[in-house]
Amino acid sequence: MGKIVISYQSFTGSCKALAEAAAEGVAQAGGQAEVKNITETKAADLASADAFVLVTTQPFQSLAGDTKKFFETVWPAREEVKKGLTFAAIICHANEATDSAAALDKFATYLGWKKFGDWVLAAPAELEKGKISARQLGIAVAQGG
Repeated sequence: MGKIVISYQSFTGSCKALAEAAAEGVAQAGGQAEVKNITETKAADLASADAFVLVTTQPFQSLAGDTKKFFETVWPAREEVKKGLTFAAIICHANEATDSAAALDKFATYLGWKKFGDWVLAAPAELEKGKISARQLGIAVAQGG
């Protein structure tokens, strides 16, 4: 797979570290990763991407504010992004991630993106374990499955 955009929202640095680990996996598999803060990611970035990996925290058992704002800004420009875009996500959570996972399922459906496997759940207290999962996800996405 060619270009993979990896966007993160991070309060403490954990999600950024997970995004960087996913990018390492993409590179290891021969892909090209572009890592960006979610506030800097636009629909135009996804228009030329083969896949999109989102890494988000979830305060209060819900997607973080800038992550939700990203989807709100992509919605009006959704025609710029190809239908069937491969979409993977890592939810960095300290508590139950069910609501965040359900929200990501809905966004994928609404935007016509193809969900790549199950969402990866990573606990900040087990960051090294999460980085291994993120790296594996990057490899899998770059290899197309």
